[in-house]
Amino acid sequence: MPAFTPAAKQFSLHKLMAMSTLISPTHQAHVRPLVQAGGGDATSEVPMHQLYLCHAIQDHLRRVYDALRGDDPSLTRTKFEAWLSATQGQPIEDLDKDEYMFEQFLEAVYYNRGFEAVKDVKPKEKDLARPLSNYFISSSHNTYLSGNQLSSKSSTEAYKNVLIRGCRCIEIDVHNGESSENKSSDSLSPSRTSRSAASPHKPEHKRHMSGSTLSSRAAAAFEKAEEKYDAAKARFAQKTGFKKDQSKPDNEDRGRKTGSGSLEPGTSVERHESVRSMMNGEPLVLHGWTLTAPIGFRAVCKTIRETGFETSKLPIIVSLEVHADQEQQEVMVDIMKQEWKGLLVELPNEDCNPDERLPRLEELLNKILVKVKKASTATPDKQELTHSNSLAPMPSRDTDSILSGSEDERGSSSGKKKVKICENLSNLGIYTHSEHFVSFDAKSAKRPPHIFSIGESQILDLHETRKDEMFSHNRDFFMRAYPASYRIDSSNLDPSIFWRKGVQMVALNWQNLDMGMMLNEGMFAGEHGWVLKPPGYRSDPTEPIQFKTLDLKITVFGGQHLPIPSGQTERGFNPYIRCELHVEKEQESNGETNKLRKQQTGYQKGDHPDFGPEGCPLPFPTINKVVEELSFVRFKVEDARYAKDNLAAWACIRLDRLQQGYRFVYLLDAKGQATAGMLLVKVEKKLVNWK
Repeated sequence: MPAFTPAAKQFSLHKLMAMSTLISPTHQAHVRPLVQAGGGDATSEVPMHQLYLCHAIQDHLRRVYDALRGDDPSLTRTKFEAWLSATQGQPIEDLDKDEYMFEQFLEAVYYNRGFEAVKDVKPKEKDLARPLSNYFISSSHNTYLSGNQLSSKSSTEAYKNVLIRGCRCIEIDVHNGESSENKSSDSLSPSRTSRSAASPHKPEHKRHMSGSTLSSRAAAAFEKAEEKYDAAKARFAQKTGFKKDQSKPDNEDRGRKTGSGSLEPGTSVERHESVRSMMNGEPLVLHGWTLTAPIGFRAVCKTIRETGFETSKLPIIVSLEVHADQEQQEVMVDIMKQEWKGLLVELPNEDCNPDERLPRLEELLNKILVKVKKASTATPDKQELTHSNSLAPMPSRDTDSILSGSEDERGSSSGKKKVKICENLSNLGIYTHSEHFVSFDAKSAKRPPHIFSIGESQILDLHETRKDEMFSHNRDFFMRAYPASYRIDSSNLDPSIFWRKGVQMVALNWQNLDMGMMLNEGMFAGEHGWVLKPPGYRSDPTEPIQFKTLDLKITVFGGQHLPIPSGQTERGFNPYIRCELHVEKEQESNGETNKLRKQQTGYQKGDHPDFGPEGCPLPFPTINKVVEELSFVRFKVEDARYAKDNLAAWACIRLDRLQQGYRFVYLLDAKGQATAGMLLVKVEKKLVNWK
């Protein structure tokens, strides 16, 4: 029985794969990653779920086949090979038949990934032999947050989520654990006991309520309210006989999905872990001077150890934003050495002196690097040792730094005194230490391990005034961009603007799925969090930037199983396809988004749109000065509404990985989850050297 039945209006590639031992025993069914969007890497890999080609998609592909075979009863291998080379740009080496029927044609293309829109990343071919600063790194800002910057919860689940998705630079904002004085007077938790082993060297002082204490009390109040809620729900269930659906998690009503697919904390295990951290006085992780509830620093370190290398062996950079006093910093060092034993880079490699060079990526597999400020040579002042635990007014500075958790982000003119870093913690910043930016001519700007953390606005200003100096610096040394503090809703900057300036780490709010995170997905898809910079952006000064002139046309033929927006019905769903091309402006220098070219189809009805035999062409002609590796094509499926169009699904593909020919564009939904939805498109892409 043939795998594809011409008489059938629908057939299943899943059934084809089930029969693969009869049809083609040398092939194995390839898998599609089950992903959450943003970081580019799979949470797990499973055999491809059932994939049906609907009536319209079959008809479009049959027209392609019929045009190829012409007057012949079937497609000859010669014509097939010519089409694969000229149209698909992807030859298939093992065509073993002289003639191909329609079903065999589809089978051959499908099994050889010939319909995939995104070119595979082959791990064995990935270049790991360059210095660390020669790569773009998938980076997170305020990793601990599950929502907005003011009142959401901190969560170990947030760390697990971003690490599994491919993030390789995470941020931990560390504050003092609650002092014995504060704990003994905590009216919310009268049963708590004071810390039993207070340091004899700790200076005597009266602590005011700190940012961490404020958040700890908020967390304790929240926990107490949740316990009352759970008890009331249990009593209600006992009286009424009502039972919760056992197929759903106990915490489903409180563990809300965020835009990126991460869960807000709510499990009893995580709550008790946080409470234990508060009780034993260990450092806490929270967003200072806000009402975000804290989690324990040790719990975060455990999560990083358990999940950090689950999907990738490439190194992790842990950016520490330290607000804890020196006593608590010593505790931090002990915790990191305990929890990351065998993973933490504690000493320089024997053949890699940090004063001379950065290590190559291949030298740090399965390693954790700490990014932290260097210790000051000045003797710490007693008042400064305790300052981070006293209530201080919100510093008023530029819009990039008002609510920043980082001292290098706040800058030297901040109203808040800087925390002194202890020697033992400072010593962990071996190949990645934070340095406050003063000038590209400063001595600190020439030391291999330094990292400048600079706000998005200031980087754009530097591009205006010090363009060549900044670009030259970023070829050899690290720079990190972080979002402006007005983004209290956790919106994101456009990372492609900063990648084009050579910035290696563009820190994004992973809990919010917006354009920034979609572009991050396009950049890092399948790359395990590290992407080699293109020629001209690396430390080799002899490599020129390879600018191209682009002519691109994408014809959309149809789609199937498009995700329907929440609150909408299939009958009321009116999807259209918007295609956006993100490329560099010829004079890209201000705070506006990068040059954005947009085209869109008309709208159709239902979740299986058909744009007719000729499809809907979306042309992007003659675009100059394009760097393929830093340009992106973004597909958005939107629901046409009278007031505001709703996002139904999307995909983002880096231009150098967008394959030509007839392709399936697999879609993610508005929460970044993989779906059965896909588009059939034809990609015509022509690139020639610019000038």
